Amino acid sequence: MLTKYFFTPQCLLAILLLLSSAAYSQSQCESTPGLHAQSMNGSISRADFETYLEIPFNVLEGTREITVNFSYDRSERTTIDLGLLDSAGFRGWSGGNKNQFVITRNFATSSYNAGPIVGGIWNVLLGVPNIREGQVADYQIEIALKCELFPEDQIASGDRGPDWYVGDLHTHTGHSDGSCDSLLGENIPCPAFLSLEAAAREKLDFISITEHNSVSQNVANLELQNYFDSVLIVPGREVTTFFGHANVFGSTEFIDFRLQADSSKNANFLHDQVDKLDALMSINHPGSPSGEDCMGCGWVLEDTDYNKITAMEIVNVGYVNMPIGKAHIDFWEQKLNEGYKITGIGGSDNHRATRPITQPSAIGNPRTWIFADSLSVASLLEGIRSGKAYVDASGGGVKLLNFTVGEVEMGGELTVADGPIALTLSWQSEQTLKPVVIHQGEEIRLNEEKSADTFYRGELDLSSLTLPGWVRVNLVDENGTIRLLSNPVYLKPEQESE
Repeated sequence: MLTKYFFTPQCLLAILLLLSSAAYSQSQCESTPGLHAQSMNGSISRADFETYLEIPFNVLEGTREITVNFSYDRSERTTIDLGLLDSAGFRGWSGGNKNQFVITRNFATSSYNAGPIVGGIWNVLLGVPNIREGQVADYQIEIALKCELFPEDQIASGDRGPDWYVGDLHTHTGHSDGSCDSLLGENIPCPAFLSLEAAAREKLDFISITEHNSVSQNVANLELQNYFDSVLIVPGREVTTFFGHANVFGSTEFIDFRLQADSSKNANFLHDQVDKLDALMSINHPGSPSGEDCMGCGWVLEDTDYNKITAMEIVNVGYVNMPIGKAHIDFWEQKLNEGYKITGIGGSDNHRATRPITQPSAIGNPRTWIFADSLSVASLLEGIRSGKAYVDASGGGVKLLNFTVGEVEMGGELTVADGPIALTLSWQSEQTLKPVVIHQGEEIRLNEEKSADTFYRGELDLSSLTLPGWVRVNLVDENGTIRLLSNPVYLKPEQESE
């Protein structure tokens, strides 16, 4: 008996893709990192009324993220619903609710399931609940495959162009050990919504939800970002080990935190993971003691390559003037003295989103200001890398307007000869503050000082300083409490200039 087979155009496309899929090996995906785009156009008619269409596309082995954009002709009340099938089956259905979605291993747009991305033929699933007689509607599907994940340069709604942006770089929710009271007064794992709500209330430009080793928060973040469009969520997590904690910003990928003494899972093992993700690593609360009160909180990871440490949390929780707070600053300044250029940042380490802003460890107390070209993840991370950042330890009451040595700003390097160099500083504050100039971790006095309530200028006598070195400033209140900490300007002798 002769059997005849009839193939729709979609089936023929699937067969061709299957025959050619062997060419898309993981090695090819890895050898051509970045974005792989596919575009499919088609049309529906009344013959497709109340049917489902499967539109196939090829997913490369090694793909880390899939983005689907869908558009169609909606005239005459035509309606097309949207879903997704992976190579094993159902992956999600958003109906007419969304025209774009994202799938990764660790998070996905609501309506869709996160999970492994297995190479092979996937299908965009279209449902046609309505199209009128005689109507033909065109549709377009744009698919982007990423072979690696990297910080998006998507500019957030609060973008002001090149400017100073403020936010909190260390917070926790119920996806790790953040808690709050339920409506009935029970202590529960706190939903991430309340953290974003607090950030918006404090008019922060950005926040990073940095759970302990977890990446599950990224599912909530993707949904919350659409609602809290005035606050950019910087992807991150707190890599929590027995030998110290570190935030890694700019990646949603899992990082293996299972470091152990006398094993291959050492500092290099951690550095290699961060480097591969092109992410930014910042040591948290480095001066903390490690023990039963705070297991693994102090940074004691042997063989740490501080050339690969971009930033360090110099203000944690806000207890900047207590011994533990000074220990964080001392740890950082010691590394600066050793010649490492590490940007000092702050983080509330908030574990209770409802904490009022007047209390240390409230979201935004302390907060970090970063100069960035735009309000985007990539620009903020570049701002940290450049050293153009400072920490407001007052909970929002102080803003640095200018800090220069000669004509060089924070994070910059000044090549100098003998002689005086002008150091200028200006700020905004509702309280009376005075500047304290610090060189190599020690307070110094400048010559020819001029000051007002929010302005300071002095002459830095380079002949009395050890070079190479660095200079930075603190602003302190009448009680000597540090309210703002700047990053350094680095000083280099003229004979060492390149």
